[in-house]
Formats: sequence, C-alpha cells, structure tokens
Amino acid sequence: MKENKEKITELENQEKKKDAGALLARALLFLVASVTAVAAVLCFRFGMEPFKLAFRIILFVGGALLGVFSCISWFIFAATLHTERRNLFLYDQKTKSEIPVEDLTWERVEERLAGCFAYYFASRRRLSAMPEVLHPLFLPFYLLQFKEAEEPDVDRLLKNKEMIDSAVLAIDKLGLGDDGRQLLYHFGSYSGDTAPFRAFLSSAEPRFRDKITDYVKSNIEEFV
Repeated sequence: MKENKEKITELENQEKKKDAGALLARALLFLVASVTAVAAVLCFRFGMEPFKLAFRIILFVGGALLGVFSCISWFIFAATLHTERRNLFLYDQKTKSEIPVEDLTWERVEERLAGCFAYYFASRRRLSAMPEVLHPLFLPFYLLQFKEAEEPDVDRLLKNKEMIDSAVLAIDKLGLGDDGRQLLYHFGSYSGDTAPFRAFLSSAEPRFRDKITDYVKSNIEEFV
C-alpha cells in the first residue's frame, strides 16, 4: 500500500509539472505573438513618417518579417489550445501512436488508472470533472491495493460500512457478484484478524484484473 501511494504521488507530481509546463509554454507563445504583432504595427506606422527612404524600407521589411513571425506564433498558440484527443489506454508516448486494443494488458491498464485517479483526486475541482466511465472502476481498483496494505489501513476499511457497501455495488456492476458477497461476509465476520480478508483479495485478484481490463476494452472509445 505504501509503495502504491508513493507511485501515485509521483504520477500526480509528474502530471502537475506537465500541466505547469504546458501553461508556461502557452503563456510564452501568447507573449511572443502579442509583442511581435505590436512591433510589426509600429514598424509600419513609423514607416509612413517622412524619414529617409532607406530607413523607411528597413521599417517596412522589418514590419513584414515581424508580421509573419507573429502570424506563425499565433498559429502555434491556437494549435496548443486544440490538441489532438488521445486514448488514455491505447496511446503510447514513446512511439507517438496507439496500440491495438487487443494488445491492451492489465499492467498497462493498472499503470494508466493509477495515474488517472491520482490526477482526478488531486482536487475537488478535478474530481467533479472525472468522466462517468471511470466511476465503476475506482473502488474495485482501490480495493486491490489492500492485499498488501498495512494493518491499520485494512482495519479501517473493514470497519467502514459505507465504503464496503459502495465497493460491493461497484464490484457487482463489473459482474463479480460472488466476490461482492464474499466482501460482505468478511466485513460482517471481521474481528481484528485481517488474514482471511487478505487471502480473499489474493484469490479474487485475477478475476478483478480480468473484469477491469474487459471493462476498459468494452468502453475503449470513451477513454479519450
């Protein structure tokens, strides 16, 4: 559980740095486009003054070059505001392309979900914007983390009826009704020994992985 928290924190920090970097890049592009546009206008404005012909030519040429550079900067700035939508699970940053959906593995799904949930749970504003398609996955995914969690964490979970009830509903929606009933059994019979619950998670983990991966594949078009 501790290692998973550290991994999620690292992914969250990377996402914050990425957001900050993108924002800074847009701000610089906007500044460059604005300054060069103003400079181009000034060049043309002063080029109309009764200066020497050579100086006026220099102003007009400089204004034209600045105008072209400004247009290019505005074009790039506009492009950054309309970035291509990429599939959360299929897009590969290294190859800059999407993998076939049939090649999607649990390891890839787990990595992307960890980063995705870290991003949305970083603030209430982001959490309110989390797509509906992700909602059924959070509690089943979160529950798997308790297989190797510290004792106090597992103890708090097994004493939290609201969390257990919500997890049972989410698990049932994934087609794991029997595991949901097992979860309720462990909640009702819990007396301080977490070993039976951990054993249950270990035996249920392959089914959870398969169902979560199947859910992602079935709804792959929505993860953009």
